Amino acid sequence: MAHSTRVFCLIAACLLAACQRAEAPATVASQPAAEADAPGVQPGAIDWFKGDIDAAFAAAAAEHKPVFLYWGAEWCPPCHDLKAHVFSRGDFQQKLRQFVPVYLDGDAEGAQRLGAQFNVLGYPTVVVLRPDRTEVARIAGGMDLGSYADVLDLALEGVKPLPELLESLRGDASRALTQADCRRMAYNGWQLDPRADADAGALVESLQLAEQRCPRESTAERDRLVATTASLAASAELKDVEAGRAPSQRLRALLASVQALVADRDRSARVADALIGLGDDFFSVARHADAAHNAALERDWFALMDAMEASPAYSDTVKLMSAAGRLYAAKALDEKGVIPPAVIARARATLDGFLARKYDPDARAGIVNSASWVLEYLGDDARLRALLQGEMATSRTPYYYMADLATLEERTGNKAEAVTLLERAYRESQGPATRFQWGVLYVEGLLRMAPQDEPRIRAATLSVLGELAGPDRIHARTRGRLERMHKSLLGWSKAGGRSGTLTAVNQRWQQICAALPESDATRGECPGLMATGKAGTG
Repeated sequence: MAHSTRVFCLIAACLLAACQRAEAPATVASQPAAEADAPGVQPGAIDWFKGDIDAAFAAAAAEHKPVFLYWGAEWCPPCHDLKAHVFSRGDFQQKLRQFVPVYLDGDAEGAQRLGAQFNVLGYPTVVVLRPDRTEVARIAGGMDLGSYADVLDLALEGVKPLPELLESLRGDASRALTQADCRRMAYNGWQLDPRADADAGALVESLQLAEQRCPRESTAERDRLVATTASLAASAELKDVEAGRAPSQRLRALLASVQALVADRDRSARVADALIGLGDDFFSVARHADAAHNAALERDWFALMDAMEASPAYSDTVKLMSAAGRLYAAKALDEKGVIPPAVIARARATLDGFLARKYDPDARAGIVNSASWVLEYLGDDARLRALLQGEMATSRTPYYYMADLATLEERTGNKAEAVTLLERAYRESQGPATRFQWGVLYVEGLLRMAPQDEPRIRAATLSVLGELAGPDRIHARTRGRLERMHKSLLGWSKAGGRSGTLTAVNQRWQQICAALPESDATRGECPGLMATGKAGTG
């Protein structure tokens, strides 16, 4: 699907996925619900800090503890997967007692302002900070529980914040990394880091330096850095390579390093959760840049996916994603984008096996999210439609699945049904940030599929803007979506005869801005965000 709402950084950084598709699954040892009482796993509740963020940092300073900040949302399947496979474990809960744990729901009062403050845009994101609010680590979900715990241990050591570490690498050619520094660099959620979008080239260069300066004995950490760097570099150069331009020397070297890594069964098995995050961008670049090695790469990749599916170290969510891993690699590596029948049959068998199992609601959300990706790659629209309709009937947040179903209906030509679903998803969504997000999806759907229905577009846009009427709402995700919607409206208006709608929208927006309290940090710039002729960038 176009996954207007789905998060998928494909496992390495997002299966904990930063819910934004924009926005791959927590690769931790896990069991279906029937096995939840296995030895060593005592489900319980994390004692999240009760109070505002300032009080949390004050408590952290008084107790000499770091802050464990979890940014999530009720509708986000990767968030549910994280709760099912990490937060529910007694051993993880015990580890978290050494931190001040803060749960920041994206719809809570002031949450979007705090999201902007801590540079978190996708759900879920975990950031570890010192009491002085200095970021120590940004944790990706795509790692096993043991590694997750190791990263938390490193955060407890009071080591140099990663931004400082990156600067020292670039500024000092003789700067070597300790094993601890190397591990922190390797397990940081770089795909969730704003630097990945702001300046991917600089981040790739820094991570390459880190890999080169890691101790020789830090083999697994160096391999993780290679996988992460290759993924970022491939995405950054994808359009140029597909347009016929030669990949950079750096990217060619990374392609060769990944090919060698995947071919080594022992090394690749140790960092499988990082490798699956390579995604289809990497394989598309590989096909264009190094066709002579594609057959070997595909063979070795399939062997790795087989090992992941059979391993007890990974959750069912991740195991199911191994089926998607075979599909997207096969499709990207084929010149005509054709997936072999044997690969399709294997994916269907894997899918059937996991969907037949029973899971608790949190684990189920992760399974359905992965299953949707598999069905999309299979092109099985009928089964995907049935799956989404089933979840709409039983989910606590049915609007999430309505939006995905709308994407499917639009793709298959059922535009009227798609628009109806988007409107329904918006009307039924809950929470200011969530309602605005789904409202933007509705407006954008109307602009694409019913551009002639100006009265409906005007009414929908005015309604959606109303979701931002209140303090501290025009930040982070909501601001990005506001700018994106405004840009879409400007493009639509160029068809002519639609200036009245833009005028009405701008007038409503000026009213919202004028009503903001003086304490709102966006009050000064608010009026210009929807000014006629100003295109947003979100």
